[in-house]
Amino acid sequence: MMRYVATLALFCMLTALIAAPVPDDAKPQLLIVSKRSGHAEIYLVNVDGKGAKSLTPDKGENSYPAWSPDGKSIAFASDRDGTMNIYVMDATGRNAKQLTKSDVASRVPTWSPDGKKIAFCQYADDGSRIFVMNSDGTNAKLLSDVDGWAPAFSPDGRKIAFTSRQGDGFRLYVMDADGKNAKELTNNSTMGYVYPSWSPDGKKITWTNRVDDNLEICIADADGKNSKQLTKMGGLNTYAVWSPDGKRIAFYHTENEQSGAYYLMTPDGAVSKTPLLKDEAPVEGGRLAWRPK
Repeated sequence: MMRYVATLALFCMLTALIAAPVPDDAKPQLLIVSKRSGHAEIYLVNVDGKGAKSLTPDKGENSYPAWSPDGKSIAFASDRDGTMNIYVMDATGRNAKQLTKSDVASRVPTWSPDGKKIAFCQYADDGSRIFVMNSDGTNAKLLSDVDGWAPAFSPDGRKIAFTSRQGDGFRLYVMDADGKNAKELTNNSTMGYVYPSWSPDGKKITWTNRVDDNLEICIADADGKNSKQLTKMGGLNTYAVWSPDGKRIAFYHTENEQSGAYYLMTPDGAVSKTPLLKDEAPVEGGRLAWRPK
């Protein structure tokens, strides 16, 4: 009887440990893209820059990571099978599954807030188009005929911010989640890297905008009004993403084509003196992603 009670107690303790949620004081983590191994890999790092672990150590060029809203999966782009396509894997890096199977390069996957949809981009003869599919890769369909890149769902799922290259340069747009009513918010001239990101409350959007001969991160209301320059670092500043609590923004900075660094700043533009990670070469698709709460 005593042996049975002890075994039952041990089983209950182990079950509780397995089922226990991540504690609220757990260290925040980020996904980054790094070429430190010689090719683009997706790494999981603590917000202090320590504990970097590659989640894609053995196959192809991997980029554009995006957490699912529940934190259990990561969508990303990879050319491991020859053409850049959209994949999804467990948060541990295991069980990667190819979602798109196209001969046309697909990039920049982004989850809807309810986790049921993934928006992504495919190259077109005159630029790029935004598609949306179920999170298991089924029912992919063209969302809009408008040139579009780097889609970002609003926190309530009703809007999508995106980059569009029309006429004389790159511009920041917002449209309804069904692809209708596209509205231009800003004109970024002839330099790209716009990459919009919504604040968690949906009231603000950050994006990369041209300032003189540099690309700086700016912020504006969700309707494009009250725009303000955040970074004043010169060079290229991009891939800005908000933390889940809205208190920090992570971004990438470089002044050349060889090396750069990841930084954190507050929504009012106060940049940390010490980089999160340094000596990181620029990577196409080097968008960061915060682990959801």
